[in-house]
Amino acid sequence: MSSSLTSRAVVGLLRVAGAKKRQFEPSRFLAEVTNPAPPRLPGVTVRREEFEGWTVYRLTPANPRPHYAVYIHGGAWAAPITRQHWRLAARIAGESGREVVLPLYPRLPTATHADVLPVMLRLSQHVQKQGPTALIGDSAGGNIALSVLQALTSEDRGPDITVLISPALDLTFTNPKIADIAPHDPLLNLEHIRVLAARWAVPADPSHPQTSPLSGHLDHLGLVHVYAGTRDVLFPDAVLLRDRAEKMAGTDLHLHIGEGMIHDWPIMPTPEGRRTVGEVIALLRGVHA
Repeated sequence: MSSSLTSRAVVGLLRVAGAKKRQFEPSRFLAEVTNPAPPRLPGVTVRREEFEGWTVYRLTPANPRPHYAVYIHGGAWAAPITRQHWRLAARIAGESGREVVLPLYPRLPTATHADVLPVMLRLSQHVQKQGPTALIGDSAGGNIALSVLQALTSEDRGPDITVLISPALDLTFTNPKIADIAPHDPLLNLEHIRVLAARWAVPADPSHPQTSPLSGHLDHLGLVHVYAGTRDVLFPDAVLLRDRAEKMAGTDLHLHIGEGMIHDWPIMPTPEGRRTVGEVIALLRGVHA
């Protein structure tokens, strides 16, 4: 199935604007960029809290169910949360009935995975004690989410479902199939991502399983849904994740392939983006309904 006219127009605009040259350009992140204030989000109540020094927001729908979701936003481990991220979180809350917990975790250059993952794990455990909880992350947030999922032990309750949208899975980016897609990805500059990923991995190596969860254990992860677009340099590793997890005990992983879709297409205002978020919401409503 070919992509919509709107999606093709987005690709064209990205190319004309030279987005790939500027997107996540490492020199922009030599100091941490401040997060903007939350935009107006109809249909949800937004409440600010703190957790171990982090700012955390709770997005509560008008008719909440006793279910929750921890949403970890992307941004190459360096960029602040965007309006698109906020709108995705608000739509998930409003239409799934789950209260969404959204942490504004510290980012490059003031923090690395060694600072963020332990706190994110404890936050996830804290929310999971309140009721059935989904773990959701996009892009770099998907990388963090899978690392947190792998860090949970058999004593933890664990998420009822994990949703990874365009996740970064292997920070070495050595999958040979990436080179075939890179020229056709209109958004992600592989060299920019590689530099930021190496900074995020400090003090470890980018190949370490804690920063490259594709190399970590893939058994007993529960129900996992992964969304990846074929015009995204991160797509080949999503396929590899599916193949490696296929026969793992205790893991039920589903890969949803967005034909012709670019990185993080579900947060974009396109027919495919809106439809995919609708599918995610249906999954979130269907688990423990």
